[in-house]
Amino acid sequence: MMENQDKFLEELYRSYFHILEIHAYHFLGNWNDAHVAAQEAFHIACEKIDALMESENQIGWLKNTVKNVCRHMIRDKQRQRLLLISLEELTDKDLPHVPHTLDDEVEQPTDLFKGDLPQRDLELLQKIIVDGISYAEVAKELDCNIWTCRKRVQRAIDKLRKKYRDKFHEDFQL
Repeated sequence: MMENQDKFLEELYRSYFHILEIHAYHFLGNWNDAHVAAQEAFHIACEKIDALMESENQIGWLKNTVKNVCRHMIRDKQRQRLLLISLEELTDKDLPHVPHTLDDEVEQPTDLFKGDLPQRDLELLQKIIVDGISYAEVAKELDCNIWTCRKRVQRAIDKLRKKYRDKFHEDFQL
C-alpha cells in the first residue's frame, strides 16, 4: 500500500471505526463480534483500497462491507450450529465407533464426539458453538488471535464433517 493510501485508510479508521462497530452491532447483537466485524471490514478495505478510494460514498462502501461481513459471520455460526445439532441427533447405530453406550449419560453435546477430536478441540467447539461465547473472548482466553481461533474451529468442524460425510451428504450441504 502506498503512503497516501495508508494515510487515507488510517483517517477513515480513526473517524469511522466506532460508527462501523455500532452498525455491526445492529446485525450481530454482540459487541465483541461487532468489533471483529468492523476490524474485518477494514481488513477488506486494505485489500480493496483502490475501490474504496474511488467510491463516491466511502462510508457507505464501508457500511456495506460491514453488513456483508456480519452476514458471513451469522451464516457461519448458523452452519456450525446446524452441524452440531444434526450430529447430536445421531443415534449409536448411526455411529458405530461412538465411545459411549446408550446407558451413558451425555452431559454436553460435544461429549458425543469424544474420541473423534482432541479434547481441546471439543472444548473449543463447546465454547463457541454451544455456549455462544464470542471468538474474541475465547481467543483472549487461549492467548491467540481471533483468526487463529476461527481457523481452529473450522478445522475441528472439517474433521467432523469428513468423518460423518456419508451420513450428512443427503441431509444438508454445508
